[in-house]
Amino acid sequence: MFCGQKAIKMLKIEAIIRSSMLQDIQAILAKNGIPTFSVYQVQITGVHKAHKSLRYKTSDFIPKSKIEILCPDNAGDEIVKIIQDTARTGEKGDGIVYVYNINKLVKIRNGDVGEKALS
Repeated sequence: MFCGQKAIKMLKIEAIIRSSMLQDIQAILAKNGIPTFSVYQVQITGVHKAHKSLRYKTSDFIPKSKIEILCPDNAGDEIVKIIQDTARTGEKGDGIVYVYNINKLVKIRNGDVGEKALS
């Protein structure tokens, strides 16, 4: 960091959600100024007490969606709340959200760093 520059904390938010909730989350995030994020189709395994048809089976895979969002620290709580409120059905298996601190974020194209690299 150069003299006079203030470090801006960045976060990476990841959420494993029901795939059926993805479009609703995407629409609400876009309305709140977050039009871009990464999405992956993933599968979870283990003992799935939340899924009645797969109860106590350990080798079946349940399809889910994983979203990843990079944001400034001051936007993290709002984004987590949006995901939680939108993805919540009240049933087991709604998903999980986790947040990481990002030490450095650099845009490859032009070398922008931190929050500037997100635009």
